[in-house]
Amino acid sequence: MTSAKSEPRNHGVVPGVAHLAIDLVDRGQSTTIAVLQDARTELRVLVDTGIELAEKATQSVFRFGKKITQRVDEAVAESLGSAERLIGGAIKSARETTRAATELAQSAQAGITGQPTATA
Repeated sequence: MTSAKSEPRNHGVVPGVAHLAIDLVDRGQSTTIAVLQDARTELRVLVDTGIELAEKATQSVFRFGKKITQRVDEAVAESLGSAERLIGGAIKSARETTRAATELAQSAQAGITGQPTATA
């Protein structure tokens, strides 16, 4: 039965050196492949982590954008409500001022002409 690795026999220095060289090459090749596999695994983890980070950052940016939109919309809605109340109040005040001015003009005209005023 022969093993995968050849064991040096005492047949001389040259065959012993050759067997040592073959064993070193075999061990070096196995180590190189193992290191490359480890590097591939770590690189995959690094890329996956980078993709997850980008995905989470993108989600965060979109959530932030939604919140900004919501807050701006609420502020605009509140401002529009305040503007509507202000304009409504100004219109009501203008109507009351116009009515009072009309009544005053009618009273003044009645006082000048001597006619009785009509009450509303």
